[in-house]
Amino acid sequence: MTRIAGIILAGGASRRFGTDKAATLIDGRPMIAHVAGRLNPQVEALAIAGADQTYSLACPLLEDGAHATKGPLAGLAAGLIWALENNFTHVVTAPCDLPLLPSNLVRLLSTQGQTSPAVLKTSRGMEAACAMWPISVFGIVEERLKVGKSLSMMGLLEAAGASVIQVHDDDLDGSFININAPDDLAQL
Repeated sequence: MTRIAGIILAGGASRRFGTDKAATLIDGRPMIAHVAGRLNPQVEALAIAGADQTYSLACPLLEDGAHATKGPLAGLAAGLIWALENNFTHVVTAPCDLPLLPSNLVRLLSTQGQTSPAVLKTSRGMEAACAMWPISVFGIVEERLKVGKSLSMMGLLEAAGASVIQVHDDDLDGSFININAPDDLAQL
């Protein structure tokens, strides 16, 4: 039986944004709360990886531990460990700066077999930070973190033989608009 958990990746330094972008208020709520509100109904449980606060969300905080400076791969590793400990078979990742995250993301990612990672390809390209990962990829993730090279999510997807699912923008119930700088908020 497939059991899917959601992991919000929130360990970035927000250098381009200038302040903690996950805490930035959009319509009176932190940006990360918008992501959680869109991802939570799609998964059985939700956790935040890499953050040092809950942003008033009722979900576990997962520490990146020894890999704290190694980007989203560290958050994925923490999420996979937590998922394994809680009997999940897969995790779906989403960064904290996608407040319009498609509310049909998990359904779209689940159209392929669940034995390898799955990622969507949109008109913007591959959405590598928003992928479905079987727990079995943990060994590959851990090895990449230990070596300290090839830390990109895209590189991991390629190494793990991910299924690439082509979708049209009108297939998405939301968008992958990424908020990296304060000016990006105007896109919402």
